[in-house]
Amino acid sequence: MADANTNTGGGKICVLIVEEKADLRTFFMGILTKSGNFDVKNAATAKEALDILAKESNAIHVVVFDWSMVDVSGSVFVQKLRRDPLYDHIEFVVCSQALSQDDSFLMVEVDVHYSIIKPVNANDYLKTMELVRSKYNKNKPINSKLKELSHLISEEKIQECDELLKTPGIEDEISKNPRFVYLGGEIRILKKQYGEAVEFLKNFFKNKQENPAEDNLKSLSTLGKALCLVGRFDEALIIFQKLEDKSPKNLSHKVMVGDALLGLDNIDGAEEKYGEVLENDSTNKDALIGMTKSNSVNGNYEQAKSFFEKIEGNFESRTLASFYNNKGVALVRSGKVKEAILFYENALQLFDKFKGHVYFNLGMAYYRDGNIASALSCFQAALATDELDLLAEKKILKEFQDKGIEKFTADYKDRMAKKKR
Repeated sequence: MADANTNTGGGKICVLIVEEKADLRTFFMGILTKSGNFDVKNAATAKEALDILAKESNAIHVVVFDWSMVDVSGSVFVQKLRRDPLYDHIEFVVCSQALSQDDSFLMVEVDVHYSIIKPVNANDYLKTMELVRSKYNKNKPINSKLKELSHLISEEKIQECDELLKTPGIEDEISKNPRFVYLGGEIRILKKQYGEAVEFLKNFFKNKQENPAEDNLKSLSTLGKALCLVGRFDEALIIFQKLEDKSPKNLSHKVMVGDALLGLDNIDGAEEKYGEVLENDSTNKDALIGMTKSNSVNGNYEQAKSFFEKIEGNFESRTLASFYNNKGVALVRSGKVKEAILFYENALQLFDKFKGHVYFNLGMAYYRDGNIASALSCFQAALATDELDLLAEKKILKEFQDKGIEKFTADYKDRMAKKKR
């Protein structure tokens, strides 16, 4: 075994070992503790590990886990953690008997770059963990900044993203490093520059055909998301189905297939995909959101609410608000104004942060239905929110604010009277 006093990789790090077999758990803990370079915590199950991480995430730097755990599979375990920005700083190491090509693809997609194949002797185990420790401590500042950028994008903090992008080297890394190109697409999506996101990513694939397939998976996924947002659901579906074929254990691909099918009005197909995800992970937020959306579109509002109530943590996002607003607008344009009003009224219970946009669109539906009193009430509710972009985007709200209720109502009635002549 390596010399216990050897410390060439920086300071100590804290490792959480997740291992179901007590003898192996003791064996691995002993190796790391004896080296003197690791603080060690342990868990016998994935559930126990999740409880420890929920309480002590800031103190833990690395999680070593078995891919074939009984209570929760390793693939579901790591995807659950990778979806939560709280664990962005943690490095994951798979310690398992065998890994398939599907497993390897998924590991790349969820940023798991280390694996230990069982059975393993003490020297080889410690050698790998020392490599992990060394790289963790010597992590380049640029990589830390890129992780921070990913975290800010997930929290939809546009101004903070713009500030971080001013850091020397960040833009260059995003445009040239295949591992981080997807971030360029995600930033554009966050800013509602959906067409630019599509063009940016398509140009990348056009000019970088030599990249290994695994380097392209995240960028392909982001391209599919952008295509959905510009209404090109058929193209997005092709991408998501290819990603699912390549990495069938990646639950996010199944959700994305469902989202594309929902965009194509294949509600049954979408719910089948969301259901597949929930069979593997009943708390998967994206699948629960998918079921909420599909049931809303289908008019099953009580069922939609039942899925919504199962969602843990933050539910809202700009993308989700856009989905509801765009679906309602489509109903109005197809002449189904009453249905749009019901759709928006039920959507209001799902939102807080983006409630203003829903109120505005509900007001516009009432306005088109000739119910000016309800329209004005909704416009007032929209203006009462802190969504400052509403005034800039919606001319009718600016007109309402400038004229006041009486003048706005009088002008509306005058326009309606002229139309009847």
